[in-house]
Amino acid sequence: MEDVISRLKNNADNIMDDAVNFLGQMVEIPTENPPGSNYEEFAKLFSEKLNSEGYSSRIIEVPENRLPELCQFGTGPRPSVIGLKGNGKLKITLNGHYDVVPAGTGWKTDPFKPLISNSYLYGRGSSDMKGGLAMQIYAIKLLENTVGQIFDKISIMQTAVPDEETVGNKNAGMYYLMESKIISRENTDFVIFTEPLGVDNICYGHRGAIFITVKVFGRKSHGSMAYLGKDAISGAVDLITLLNKYSRDLEMSRISKYNIIPEGSKKPGMAIGYLRCGTWANTIADECEFSVYRRLIPEENLNDERDKLYELIKSFGRSSRYDIEIKEHYITDSILEDKDGKYYKLFIKGFEMANGKKPSLVLSPGTFDMRFTNHYGIPSLNYGPGILEESHMNDEKISLEDLRQGIITLASGIYSMAYNY
Repeated sequence: MEDVISRLKNNADNIMDDAVNFLGQMVEIPTENPPGSNYEEFAKLFSEKLNSEGYSSRIIEVPENRLPELCQFGTGPRPSVIGLKGNGKLKITLNGHYDVVPAGTGWKTDPFKPLISNSYLYGRGSSDMKGGLAMQIYAIKLLENTVGQIFDKISIMQTAVPDEETVGNKNAGMYYLMESKIISRENTDFVIFTEPLGVDNICYGHRGAIFITVKVFGRKSHGSMAYLGKDAISGAVDLITLLNKYSRDLEMSRISKYNIIPEGSKKPGMAIGYLRCGTWANTIADECEFSVYRRLIPEENLNDERDKLYELIKSFGRSSRYDIEIKEHYITDSILEDKDGKYYKLFIKGFEMANGKKPSLVLSPGTFDMRFTNHYGIPSLNYGPGILEESHMNDEKISLEDLRQGIITLASGIYSMAYNY
């Protein structure tokens, strides 16, 4: 295997220009979600790329009548792309999402004009997670260029899905592929996700989450006669203050024993993401809505923590005499895959051969589509290039050296699985 690793490293230089160019092409398509822009344009690009690499590809469309159920925060088509290649017994699915969070303002560079500077590629989605999609394709290309008969050993399904960023108990991307049995235990032995958790890490799960929106109801009146109304903004601010104190108390109360990265994510937490209130400066607001995202560590019980959060909100409504509405968008327990399973051991062996060291086995601070494979009983891990802390930030970037190392390591891990399982 040492000879194979040496050849993988030597051959990687021959594909890097092409890999970086394709990553730039993906970044140029602003697939912002919400609402889900330019999805069809991206699906066409990715499908054509798979075809050019010898895959049999197709674009999977979600039926229009399913969109209200599977797409909470967007509009328009929700295509996924799959590509099949190989006749081997070991069936591996590679998965990444192509939607990106909105770029917003304040960038030093144009978020959708990829810029290479100081060995980094800048642009929205470069790290989270179009870099992972580029790695998926070029790791297999590298493996094929280096080990001529590899597809006698493996069958690869490449998948690029939408709507990971807007989560949900169901979604129009990975969930729909699994519900439809396009990915199933019959055609997939193992799934490798390529989220940006760092090229020195292998991820075997994620923290739990509760995502809700809270609406506080008041009563309108003219701003000059505020006493005739009931100010929903004041009620929302008081409730948010209470929730922020609850969040601080949570962070002080416990810390996980698991290797969750970054270090601060070993504590549970909660965040208010947006606040939407009022219609005009001279009108007392009769409604105010805000979001709550509660992050759980594996030691916490999902149902218990959900009940505590809901009761806190409801008790505020009772004592303040504001009517309160809670809408639950997403709830998931922490996910822990079997890191001692046979595929993990073989992938780790490949990692060690490629890098000359052991990986860190970590949990992700945020949830991702691994929850669906876990639910359907298909083992999976995550390995992907990118800077975790860069995700969702301005001036997002990816190290081109990390992309190269990710390509080599993924190829090495799959080679180890193919010849030793």
